[in-house]
Order: sequence, then structure tokens, then C-alpha cells
Amino acid sequence: MDNSRKSVNFIRFNLSGIYDGMDNTVDLTDIKGTNCFCDEEAEKEIGRRIDSFGELPPVRFIDTGNYHYMSLLLMKRIRTSFALLLLDNHPDAKLPDFFDITSCGDWVRKACESIDNLKQVIMAGVDPKLIEEAGPLPDKIRVCTLDQAVDAIEQINSRMDIYISLDKDIFNTDYARTDWSQGDYTPDHILPVICSVRSCLALDICGDHKDYSSKGGSGLSERTNKTILDQIKKRGKPRFVI
Repeated sequence: MDNSRKSVNFIRFNLSGIYDGMDNTVDLTDIKGTNCFCDEEAEKEIGRRIDSFGELPPVRFIDTGNYHYMSLLLMKRIRTSFALLLLDNHPDAKLPDFFDITSCGDWVRKACESIDNLKQVIMAGVDPKLIEEAGPLPDKIRVCTLDQAVDAIEQINSRMDIYISLDKDIFNTDYARTDWSQGDYTPDHILPVICSVRSCLALDICGDHKDYSSKGGSGLSERTNKTILDQIKKRGKPRFVI
């Protein structure tokens, strides 16, 4: 996709039902074993449906933060060397509770261990206390503040493409209401980091709230989503390479 055409295409992965009745949606609500944890059978079925959909749009909304492990399933399909930019209030890199079940809390660690094409992770904006609780992180992970993130991205830009994963629990409650602890950032803090990526494989966004569908997509979640997409379109950055 070429952002010079001023168009940003997106898709919604509907796992909890919050996107029921909305356009550009892949329905996954009938798959069991997906809430917070994704067992092997569920992972295979989700993967089958992703593959059957064909080429995905560059922006992917992946439900509430309970399903952030969808980023791992999407990144497994990348066939070139790449880096991950994670913008999240949580590191999502704790030691797994069960090695055969992926969770929203350990998917980053599992990505580092299982995806050979993933060469580096830039983890930006995470609550420092939660970093300490996660214990020793894989060598691929570089933790930085949002102020440091642009410089860290610049060191990667000339070497490989970047996959961006944004959890809206990084925002304060004026911009998101999630089921998890939240940071104190705004889109104005986050967008310069996203737009510093020169060559972006895809951007996924989680952290929509369960009241999303009850408000017809017109509530706080959708307003923040629209702000992000409108600014990407206006700035023409990042440039999506798929």
C-alpha cells in the first residue's frame, strides 16, 4: 500500500463480539479458548481463517487487550527479517504459565523465542514497575522511554521493516477505557513515534472496550481509533510496504 494515495485500509478481528455488525470484520467469536489465553487448537483455527482471508490490510484492530496475542499469530506470517515496535503500558513478556498455551501476558516473550525473523523488539512507554515484575527479558528486547523511541527506531529504519503493535492501555482515560492498568499518554505522544517508522509491515491496535458495540462504534474507543487513522493519513507516515 502506498500512503501517497491518502488511504489507510483496515480490518477488525472480532473475538469477543465487540465489533458485531460492523464493516471490515473477520468473525472469530465462535472459536473457543481465546479469552486472555489461546490454546493450540484455537491458534490453529485462527491461523486457518487468517490464511483463508488472503492479503490483509495494513491496519488491524484486534479487539480488547485480552487478545493482544493476535499480534504473535500475525507476525508468524512474516517471511522477512523485521523488528517489532511495541507501544503498551505492559511488557506482555512474563514467563508463561503454560508452555503450550499463549496468553496476552506472555506473547512478546514467545515471539522472541519462536519467530526467527523477529530480530529486535523496541518496547516503549511501558510502566517501569511492570518491567521489573516481568523479570529478565529476552536479549532481543530493548526497553526505552517514548522520548528515546524515535532514536531507537532510527537505528533500525535503514536495516529492516518494522511491525507496530499498539495497546491503547498506554493512553490515559481521556482516550481509552480498558480492562487493564493504563498509562498517562495521549495520541500526541504516540503518533510521532509511529510516524518515525519509515517502512512499516503493519500496525495492529488492541485495547478497544467491551462497550464498543453497545455504542455503535461511536464511543471513546472509536474516536481514538479515528484520531490515529486520520493522523496517519494526514502525515502520510508510516509508509506501509504490504
